[in-house]
Amino acid sequence: MLLCRKFAQRSRVRKLQYIAELERNAQALQACLYNFSAELEFLNQQNLILTVENKALKQCLESLAQEQLIKYLEHEVLEREIGRLRALCQKQQQPSSSHRRNNNRDLESQFANLFLKHRDTSSGRDPLHI
Repeated sequence: MLLCRKFAQRSRVRKLQYIAELERNAQALQACLYNFSAELEFLNQQNLILTVENKALKQCLESLAQEQLIKYLEHEVLEREIGRLRALCQKQQQPSSSHRRNNNRDLESQFANLFLKHRDTSSGRDPLHI
């Protein structure tokens, strides 16, 4: 009987040691769980911040793409207007030959009038009273 009691006592001691080991393991796992929970909360917050920032950057990118499209279209309109104005300028610089002759006559008469006025004023005579 004494042997049975010793065996039972050792069994209870081992059982208590095993329970104590399980409790230590449980406490260690709870500490890890607490650390992981805090880290998970931090990462969730970071994810939320990055999601909001990503959305803002996508909106900014879309806005820039729209601005680029507008500027491209404005550029195209301005290029067409430049072409139209160049063609109009070339057309105006190449008048018909009769128009050119009339312009030459007008320029010659204006030059002659200026020459006469200059000559008359330098001689002291009034060009209006000859």
